[in-house]
Amino acid sequence: MARAVRVLELLGSAPDGLSLTEVARALEMPPSSALAICTTLRQERLVTRTRERRYTLGPGILGLADKYMRGGLPSFFMRVCRDVLPDNRETVVLAVREWHEVVYVAQRPGNRPLAVNYHLGMRLPAHTTASGKASLSTVPDGEVRKIYTVASSATARDGVQWPDVDALIEDLHETRRRGYAIDDEQTAPGMVCLGVPISMTDSGATTAAVAVSLVKSTVTDQVLAEYLTLIRTLADALSSIEPATD
Repeated sequence: MARAVRVLELLGSAPDGLSLTEVARALEMPPSSALAICTTLRQERLVTRTRERRYTLGPGILGLADKYMRGGLPSFFMRVCRDVLPDNRETVVLAVREWHEVVYVAQRPGNRPLAVNYHLGMRLPAHTTASGKASLSTVPDGEVRKIYTVASSATARDGVQWPDVDALIEDLHETRRRGYAIDDEQTAPGMVCLGVPISMTDSGATTAAVAVSLVKSTVTDQVLAEYLTLIRTLADALSSIEPATD
């Protein structure tokens, strides 16, 4: 099951699809194992194979996504936002990390205009976003290196800006010490975001995080403290969902 999930995560980060050889190499598994997993996933319509024999995510993913959005964490997020957040000034988002990217699965829109128009299903690099860095800060250094080694080899194409992994890990260490992540205009000019991980596993590692997006010119020490308290309260409430067990 774990290896099948890794295949789905890998294909989710490769819009052009991957060959069987690329899947096997990226996940360090025998081609025969990769073929068996991909065949099973094709039977469940979670993966498709193109005429060029490249594997991509299949239509079955949409059905699972729809069920997920109708219940589970996104639905709980919206309910908790209504209880925790006092007003609609700022935009608050819920994101789930898939390897080196974050996917936005829910948002509570704010009244202030932002440089980024968040929408459900939107993907952004994990290493530049507050939610992505919050999630990555719970991951061991060796796993962070592996994520970016695999991602850069599997999705090598012009225009992709990969981070300096040593600098990223140093940033993640500081994030861990602070207890929250900062995106200081890395995603968009004039925007500052604060992110906090949601603990949903017994190990402490997480793929989900909440973040608030602020107009940088409005951020004071008081505003910073206010919204850190709010998103920490929100993350704590979401962390109360029963954790996954082996």
